[in-house]
Amino acid sequence: MAALVNWLYRTGIRRGTTGRTYAWLIVALAAHILRRDREARREPAISMQIKPGERMTIQMRDLGTSSDS
Repeated sequence: MAALVNWLYRTGIRRGTTGRTYAWLIVALAAHILRRDREARREPAISMQIKPGERMTIQMRDLGTSSDS
């Protein structure tokens, strides 16, 4: 979804500013609003303080793959 919104934004700016049509500027504006909303909703998954000597393990996984396989 993010890739589509980014493509719409870039394409809207490029086509809207070259004079093809103002509708592309509207598309770019809508994509910009969606991008800002997505960034505003981004919250940390966990927030905690660790004391000296404590350990924290961080594992990264791809959300696009199933963990059952």
